[in-house]
Amino acid sequence: MTVTDDLDARRLPSRIAACRFDAFESQRVFRSLLDTISRPGSIEQIPESICQRVPSVLAPLLVLADVETTIHVSDVDTFAWADALVAATGARPSVIEESDLICVSSEAVDRLAPILETARRGTALEPEKGARVSIGVHDLRERGAGTRAGSQLVLRGPGIDGDRAVCVDGLTEEHVDTWRRANSAFPAGIDVWMTTNDGRIVGIPRSTRIELSATWPDQERN
Repeated sequence: MTVTDDLDARRLPSRIAACRFDAFESQRVFRSLLDTISRPGSIEQIPESICQRVPSVLAPLLVLADVETTIHVSDVDTFAWADALVAATGARPSVIEESDLICVSSEAVDRLAPILETARRGTALEPEKGARVSIGVHDLRERGAGTRAGSQLVLRGPGIDGDRAVCVDGLTEEHVDTWRRANSAFPAGIDVWMTTNDGRIVGIPRSTRIELSATWPDQERN
């Protein structure tokens, strides 16, 4: 056993405890997931009590996963968050193409495009088999509110009056192109939530059309 493996093993019990939400926390996160996926581009807030305990990118999986769910977690950090999630929810770890739920932390951004390319999309007859993906990003802002570096996504489709824009620091043109390809055969596709470290969350369902538009001013992050 390596030093890192030993440290992971010793931290695992506390990580499992941190992954167990109380009823209020579970309800708040689940409501945020529903609200953001039904109103694409709207930004909600994950409770601070959760963000202080676990990486916020894990929150959607911790609420949606159960013993019948397959999951894939990509590099949340060097410690045993994936093992803790499995222990806390009873979900089964799996390869990307067979996973119901996928988590990609901001530290694993170099893997995001191939993960989106590989994620299960379901079919026209069974769209519910498409994966749901939680992505960690550096920043999220509404249109006109951003002063940091990033990309602006213009969203159109059900749940949006005209169009809505959200500024995202942490996605590249390659990521967005791959994402659009994954959702090019609606109703098949993937549903996505993006979260920041401080718990801001936005949902974009497979029914939403995404256009990469103007960028934020390229200023230093706070």
